[in-house]
Amino acid sequence: MSVLFTPVRLGPLTLKNRLVMAPMGTCLDNGGFITDDTVAYYRRRAEGGVGAITVEGCLVSSDTVGPEPRISGPEYLPGLRRVVEALRPYDVTVGVQLMHPGRQVVDGPSVAPSPVPLNSASPVPHALTVPEIERIVADYARAARYAQEAGYDYLEVHGAHGYLPSNFLSPQHNHRTDAYGGSLENRARFSVEVARAIVAACDLPLVWRLNGTDAEPGGFDPESAVAVARMLEAAGVASISVSSGTWLTLQETLAPMSVPRGHMRPLVRAVKQAVSLPVMAVGRLDDPELAESVVERGEADLVLLGRGLIAEPDWPLLVREGRRDELRPCIACNACVDLVGRGERARCSVNPEVGRELTWEVEPAARPRRVMVVGSGPAGLEAARLARLRGHEVSLWERDAELGGKLEVAGLAPSKREVLRFREHQARRLAVLGVEIHTSAPVSAGTVAAERPDVVVVATGADPLVPPIPGIDGPTVHDAQRLLRGEIEVGAGTRLVVVGGSATGCETAELVRARGAEVTIVEMRGSIGRGIEAITRRQLVRQLKKAGVEVLTRATVVGIEPGVVHWQETDGTAHALDADLVALAIGWRPTGSDVTAGLELGEGIEVRVLGDADSPADFVRAVNAGADAGLSV
Repeated sequence: MSVLFTPVRLGPLTLKNRLVMAPMGTCLDNGGFITDDTVAYYRRRAEGGVGAITVEGCLVSSDTVGPEPRISGPEYLPGLRRVVEALRPYDVTVGVQLMHPGRQVVDGPSVAPSPVPLNSASPVPHALTVPEIERIVADYARAARYAQEAGYDYLEVHGAHGYLPSNFLSPQHNHRTDAYGGSLENRARFSVEVARAIVAACDLPLVWRLNGTDAEPGGFDPESAVAVARMLEAAGVASISVSSGTWLTLQETLAPMSVPRGHMRPLVRAVKQAVSLPVMAVGRLDDPELAESVVERGEADLVLLGRGLIAEPDWPLLVREGRRDELRPCIACNACVDLVGRGERARCSVNPEVGRELTWEVEPAARPRRVMVVGSGPAGLEAARLARLRGHEVSLWERDAELGGKLEVAGLAPSKREVLRFREHQARRLAVLGVEIHTSAPVSAGTVAAERPDVVVVATGADPLVPPIPGIDGPTVHDAQRLLRGEIEVGAGTRLVVVGGSATGCETAELVRARGAEVTIVEMRGSIGRGIEAITRRQLVRQLKKAGVEVLTRATVVGIEPGVVHWQETDGTAHALDADLVALAIGWRPTGSDVTAGLELGEGIEVRVLGDADSPADFVRAVNAGADAGLSV
């Protein structure tokens, strides 16, 4: 048996396995109250066999404004209790995270140890007085009593990621000169007082989420983390959960796909060696072999799965049963994080069930039909999968040699390789389900006539937008996708101008720069990477700058000649760039109407146009559109 499925102690508790669902915000609550959607979301993860579930951060102070659930008053107890009761039948240990965001709030009072704003656009937080600190400590203790009354098995304090306890720990942001500032012992005083107050207030074991590092210059560092972990152990904490990063370094906290798996392992290893408590590890550990090695090598006692369980709720069950090839991969695209960060309900790029677990049902079709799916991008793949699961006879048609549509191209960029894992997963599932797959197979009216489908699902995606710029049809100008595919040879010293700083433009620049080309991105708007999830975008832009890619913003290309690209600033000032090659990444236009017009579909054939073929959008919307089509045909 895998070491992941051996029992482990957490204070007086025995967890059935070493897999813990990490607390992650969902925005499924309603004004701080747990909803039916929240309950269904956690029930679905319990069904998948995880050993423990830590319910997302709940606000402990009544004056804090945020999208999170609340545990600050008795009125919130019925909803919190419903989660516990719903999960009891699944032999899962249930905890709840207690949270005070401090200065990291979207709205409402912003408080901190010192009046240091989060960034230049954020308000200066109110510096907490000692009586106010004591009140917040009491808020944590009261919340702990509420959690015990609601039936939870354990508690976790969010003491990481720049939230209030973490903010106190940071020498960069805590400038106090009283008992709560200065030395590490003083900066840790707030955390220690909260831990002691909770331990005194209830009988539940306490997990403390601690940064192994803030990953900020002059911030909380690994040596300090080891020392604070020992202080928390002395204060009665039952386990340390090691993470890293803050709002300013989210590429550490919620690593995008360009960051290697297990990047926090050295941090958790250091804490594990310093304390006698069970320690939890996190950081893209959703690869089973990697998760096993973390425990086998004694780096940690438990493994946290966050985004991995959003993408694949049955991760524990499938791994335990040896069905690892069925795991739906989390590609660390951070779409779930991005949506919640904007105050929207959690959704997932690879799992359309997320956020609608309450109503999600894959029911057998009342009457099996012949369904022809044209296009194998995210929408087409998901439509084909769900239609087949419901019992329809499904064929999938792709004009290119590989399935995936734009997935195949996006996965060619160095920072986007994970995308191909989802394409490969979908292809495997379709083959197992018996979907008839045709590649290198453009669809014509004759194809449809020969197939005689009842339903045609048009998911052909979008074609590149080509604006009427003089010279844009010249011999040195190419669609950026051709460079990503390697159809156009680009070598060291090649001067490439990428017109458009979209995701495709940035990824093209990244790939070609890695091959030694001299690259300039020309973008009309004020920044590049728009439309990319914020953490991924920040990381990608940073990598492009580090690699030496030149970026020109608020710049409009007005003409292209062999060897030269002409562009203008917003005030009309003209410039010219030397260019051996020009890559176009300006935008997309939907192809659905072109396809349906060309097919000349006969009477009685139902037509669905979805995904980018209908309206260019993002990955999440495409997959969910495919799911809706597959569930309803």
